[in-house]
Amino acid sequence: MPDNVLKAAETGRSFQDHYTAADVGLSGARPFRVCNTHWDETGDDTWPGDDPEAPSYPSRFLEMFAKDIPPGRPVPIHSHDFHEFVFVRRTRGNIHVTPETREPLRRGDVIIMLPRAKHGFEPMAGLMKTDLFLQPQWLSDELRLLWREGGLIQALLAASLFELPSRESLWMLHLEENEMRACELELEAMRDEARAEHPSLALFSGCFLKLLSILNRRFRASGATVEAAFSREVWAVAEAVEEVVRKGDPLDVDRLARQVALSRRQLDRVFRAGTGSSVGAYYRSRRIQHAARMLTEPRLSIQEVAHHLNYADTAHFVRSFKAKMGLTPGNYRTHARNGEPPAHPATQDAKIDNPLRTC
Repeated sequence: MPDNVLKAAETGRSFQDHYTAADVGLSGARPFRVCNTHWDETGDDTWPGDDPEAPSYPSRFLEMFAKDIPPGRPVPIHSHDFHEFVFVRRTRGNIHVTPETREPLRRGDVIIMLPRAKHGFEPMAGLMKTDLFLQPQWLSDELRLLWREGGLIQALLAASLFELPSRESLWMLHLEENEMRACELELEAMRDEARAEHPSLALFSGCFLKLLSILNRRFRASGATVEAAFSREVWAVAEAVEEVVRKGDPLDVDRLARQVALSRRQLDRVFRAGTGSSVGAYYRSRRIQHAARMLTEPRLSIQEVAHHLNYADTAHFVRSFKAKMGLTPGNYRTHARNGEPPAHPATQDAKIDNPLRTC
């Protein structure tokens, strides 16, 4: 049996201990997934009020949760390579577990996890929750505007931009009833929109930022703190790199160093210490992330994407994109448009996308 497969306690069924964005059906074009899950004593996983004709759990990840975990059994501890927000809407003696803690759950609890955080639940009977799965790369564009609000936003942004989580990677908040109801309205709006033939990313973005503002306000009111994974100087460099990528300019590290009043050697040392990456590697990574988002726009040809992002030629762009994403730009665009799984799984760093569907 592969090392990344566990036996769920007392179920006799296989359970992976790590899940990728592809496992839950996330997409570069559709970076959200909102899933309502409910287990009762009979093993019924339907959500009250759901359309019985609609497929509730189309992805392999959720099929396993619904079919392979009997309601009286635990969900073993596992991790993901995406962000997850769990909104607890009803409980009956359920417990959230991590390698270090066991926390009883109640309505209004929200569990927030960065990539690689580990958690599980026990038992499943009576638990009603809504899961919000998010592509980390998408957050880097949306959260930059909220950086100065601090708190959870800085931790999420650090993990999204640099794949370098803060020292903490999991938090549990408790919302007041009015806050929880406000979140439920936004979650259901996102879920309803995802059922549309052409879901609006603008609507998803607006709903998510409302959710995040509520959560961040509660986080700060609780007195909790988070140490951002990068300093003011690193953030200034990240902003400058972002501007270079958006304009399609070549990277000039000496100019960046002058902008932040550091020597080139100091800049490289500070940036690498804060992010685990050189400025050049970060620029190349952000350029590919921008390319992935641009490829979801049908009006742009692959040649136009390559030209806008200042690649020497289309062939160079195709090679660079495939090395990072595991697919050629053309194949990536096809999968994002048609909702097909990747023909060839990418490496761990590739972050391959598959389209979002509601649960």
